[in-house]
Amino acid sequence: MASAWAKLRGHQEQRALFARSISHGRLSHAYVLAGPDGIGKRVFARLLAQSIFCRECPAGQIDACGECRACRSFEANTWPDYIEVGLPEGKTEIPIAAIAGAADKRGREGLCFELSMAPQASSRRVAIINDAHRMNADGANALLKTLEEPPASALILLICDSADSLLPTIRSRCQNVRFFPLTESDVAQILVDQQLIDKPEDAKAVAAMSEGSVTLAQQLLNSDLRKLRDVVGREFALFEAMKPLDVSKLIADELDRISSGTEEQRQNAQWLFRFLAEALNLKLRKLMAGDFSEPLLQRYGVRSGADLLAALLDRILVAAQQVESNSPVRLVLDALFDELARMMRLGPVSAR
Repeated sequence: MASAWAKLRGHQEQRALFARSISHGRLSHAYVLAGPDGIGKRVFARLLAQSIFCRECPAGQIDACGECRACRSFEANTWPDYIEVGLPEGKTEIPIAAIAGAADKRGREGLCFELSMAPQASSRRVAIINDAHRMNADGANALLKTLEEPPASALILLICDSADSLLPTIRSRCQNVRFFPLTESDVAQILVDQQLIDKPEDAKAVAAMSEGSVTLAQQLLNSDLRKLRDVVGREFALFEAMKPLDVSKLIADELDRISSGTEEQRQNAQWLFRFLAEALNLKLRKLMAGDFSEPLLQRYGVRSGADLLAALLDRILVAAQQVESNSPVRLVLDALFDELARMMRLGPVSAR
């Protein structure tokens, strides 16, 4: 029998945890699935729900055939015992109506009401709340009442980046399951499987910068961001001859070109800092491997490039925080490149 879980990459330890809970009859009423964006938490939650509904999955196991009536109905989003809510498009918070019903039907519709009903076609009702940290205060308090007195047949899965972003009263009534970034090979394979990239070697290059997130990898498929990465790599290829103000202007102009406004410029600047860290890491790996002359190494005042790299990355982090705090991007870049050039000339100790 084929398994619907074949579509999932990674998170085998988390799957084993739920499998043990189900086999021992100890499945809790509520879980927080926490981890970085774009690593497959929602896919995992849906597969868990589908496994509970699957008619062919043996009792006490966690699997889904993908072929029975329950699986087909679930995948078509028509299974009656499944509820999923999340952040509406264009909104910054999950409205209380999604959790507890509209004002004129409060308590008579919404996720909490649906969970209070007896299952129609399964042994359980399963609810998923995507971006659970985006619930407003009223919605969170309405959910809290359900968590305090959960229906016996209910399973609630809250998905968020960090459990700390939820109300402490909600966290204390859920079991926390931590999810971790995907491996580079998993991200690369997902990009190929979803036909986002044709060539495996291109997928590997993007995956190497993705921080284990398919969401970040998809953003990197933007041709403008890839050009920005190429510009950074080219300018830092021979960093000894770098003219900081010229490089700063070149890259700031490129940021302006690919950004439609101030907010997008700041987002792209954060990508720039990632690309800088990658370029410096690559260059200094070559330094540590002996690609540079001994006098140059002595000039840095370090036995290897590790000390210098740490100092450079710290300075890039400061710049990223400045942009995050709404400092003017061009001024931040001018100061950053000037100091990076000085540190490259004098070494990390002398530059401080």
